Amino acid sequence: MDYLVGIDLGSTNLKAIVYDSTGRVVARASRPTQRFNPDPDRPQWAIWKPEQIWEGVAESLREAVSQLDDPRRIRGVAVTGMGMDGVPLDEQGRWLYPFISWHCPRTEPQHKWWLEQVGAERQFAIGGNQIWVFNTVLRILWMMENEPQILARTHKWVLIEDFVNFMLCGALATDYSMASTTLLFDQRRQAWSDELIATSGIRRDLLCDPQPSGTVLGEVHAAAAQATGLAIGTPVVLGGHDYLCGALPTGAFRPGVVCDVTGTWEMVVAAIQEPVLTSAVREMGILVDSHVAPGLWAVMGATVAAEQLEWFRREYGQAERLRAEREGGVDWDYLMQAAAESPPRRPRMPVPAAHVRQPLPGGRSSFAGRLCRPAQHHDQG
Repeated sequence: MDYLVGIDLGSTNLKAIVYDSTGRVVARASRPTQRFNPDPDRPQWAIWKPEQIWEGVAESLREAVSQLDDPRRIRGVAVTGMGMDGVPLDEQGRWLYPFISWHCPRTEPQHKWWLEQVGAERQFAIGGNQIWVFNTVLRILWMMENEPQILARTHKWVLIEDFVNFMLCGALATDYSMASTTLLFDQRRQAWSDELIATSGIRRDLLCDPQPSGTVLGEVHAAAAQATGLAIGTPVVLGGHDYLCGALPTGAFRPGVVCDVTGTWEMVVAAIQEPVLTSAVREMGILVDSHVAPGLWAVMGATVAAEQLEWFRREYGQAERLRAEREGGVDWDYLMQAAAESPPRRPRMPVPAAHVRQPLPGGRSSFAGRLCRPAQHHDQG
């Protein structure tokens, strides 16, 4: 039996899943994705540690692969996951600074600068992007302004999926769908935009060359094999952005098929034959990305989904957290119990107009703002 391995770098978990040649899951394992807030003076600043990302992936792979009869029957491994977050590597492949998480607000000044210098209209006309505070180029600009000595030593700025590929086989590359998240990609040419790179002032050689998803990057080397349990020589194949890889098995690369992916974010996606980069599309809050399916692009609308549950857990789940410490179990179970025991009811007051479809930079609208305010939480225990 031949196998394929997928690695998913999520904001909550780092997953390794093994499929047989019919697409059936035969093994899986995961480790938590640990987000850190290391600066007590700036508690909102959030990072991922490269060592934790790699160790979590390696442990997940080792556990999943150990369930197979023969790891040498794995015909390929590919990585998918969150977009935009990247890490600077030196010429020896050592990371010089942690990943700045997409949760981190530190790039708000760079976001404002980009809106002034490039603007929402021009950005969409070239790259199909809505300009978000966590887009990749804004992290690089922050490094230029705040850690120039680190950026001077940087050989490549590597997106998080591409970092794992590098750790597996030593290749430095990215795919069209991941490049689409940077604010520096030309959707029509499917290459880096000379205009946007010139505006940014960053070095072109910091960026990995974009290639189509499905490109064979290399083979698992000895150090990665020892860490993961994969066989030396296992092909490493370029994957792509998670929501687009998720669109493949649902058929959302065919005309008329729409896929709704719900996780940390909810994303509604459909494939198109060519990029439509008009003002009307931008004003709808839609993004246009290169698809992982060859020769296609994708239109996508998105809003935060499960991350709101994490926010509720953090801000309103203190009683359940204490109960789990006192009685055992997991706080999520107590929260779900409390939700099941709470009868549905109408809001006691209307949602203020200020909470409805608040415009965000770039013409994007916040559907999260349409949610009712959470009611005061009561201990159900």
